[in-house]
Order: sequence, then C-alpha cells, then structure tokens
Amino acid sequence: MRGDKRALIREAAIRVFSEKGYHETRADEIAQEAGVAVGTIYNYFKNKEDILLDIFATEFAERKRFYEELRRSGLPVVEQIRRLLSEHFQRFQQRRELMQVLLRERFKAGEEFRLRLTRLYQEMVGYVEELIRQGVEEGWLRRCNPRIIAHAIFGVVESVVACGLIYPPREAEEIFAAAPAELAEFIWRGLQRTEEGKGNEKGEKEEEKGEGGKR
Repeated sequence: MRGDKRALIREAAIRVFSEKGYHETRADEIAQEAGVAVGTIYNYFKNKEDILLDIFATEFAERKRFYEELRRSGLPVVEQIRRLLSEHFQRFQQRRELMQVLLRERFKAGEEFRLRLTRLYQEMVGYVEELIRQGVEEGWLRRCNPRIIAHAIFGVVESVVACGLIYPPREAEEIFAAAPAELAEFIWRGLQRTEEGKGNEKGEKEEEKGEGGKR
C-alpha cells in the first residue's frame, strides 16, 4: 500500500510538472492531482526536489532492468543496440508527460539533486560504454573510445527525443516510430568494423610484433 501511494504521488507530480514546470508547481497542486492531503506527500517524500529525483530514479531503474535483460539475452551487440533504441523510443511514445519532465527539469533543481542525478546518468552511460567495449572485443565494432562513443550515443538519442517537445504530437510520433531503425543504422555505419579496418589492425599487430623482435 505504501508503495502504491508513493507511485500515486509520483505520477501526479509528473502530470503537474509537465504542465507547469518544476519551479512553478506547489506541493498542494501535486496533492490535489493525486487526491491526497498535502501532509500525506511528506510521509513519502522530504520535499518537491525529492519527488523529482524519485521520478528520474524510477525511470532509470526501469531502463536498468531492461539493459540487464538484454545483457543476459546473449544477442549480438548490434542487435542489443537496436532493441535498446526501440525500447527507449517506444517508452517515450507512451509516456509523453514523463519525457517532458526528464528533458526539461534535469538541470533545474538544486545542487544535491544534480549530484545524485549525475550518478544515475553515469550508471546508464556506463552500460552503453560496456556494450560498446564488448562489441569491440568480439570484433563487431571498430576500435574506438567506448566512453566517448557511449556519451555520443546518449546525446544523439536525447536530441531526437527532444523532437517530442518541438514538433506537434503527430509529427513527433512519426519521428519516434522511425528513430530506432534510423539511429541503429547511423550508429552501425559509424562503428562497424570494415574489412579495411581488419587489415589495418592485422598490419599494426604484425608491425608491433616485428618491432618487438628487433628489440
């Protein structure tokens, strides 16, 4: 029951934050939207910032569960990337208000919030970084800096997600529907290990071996 009430307040806050913005929203407005007394909110959250952090933490926990399921699937890295993108955009199609809050409010709360949110983002980027590293080790992807590529992928995805805020709903839905395939192809073309790359890598290894023999 406690978890249900906490979720009720969190979902009400998402609706109000998406409409009015974090700073313009009052606790009593969240309570009214949730159908509870204002005092009830403070039985579950310290303050408004704590509610906002819970929104992010809950969303990232959902993503993490999906990431872990993908990791256990044994699918090739390229397919994991495709499914990750598909899940991401499908979720935002279904949760437009949540999308608005995640994009608009991530830099607007206090310093403690930003520090805790940074740790959440680092964890999510870390999963993609490990996925890229795995792809390189298995020979699916060219040699690269996995951390830089992981942040680049996050940036590209968030930029496309922002279309949901700047285009009418119908156009945004069309973009979100096409985005997983388009971005998967975009990422794959940038990271695929070409035959030329394999030849270069082989030559580099032979050169290193030869230099080692000279020593």
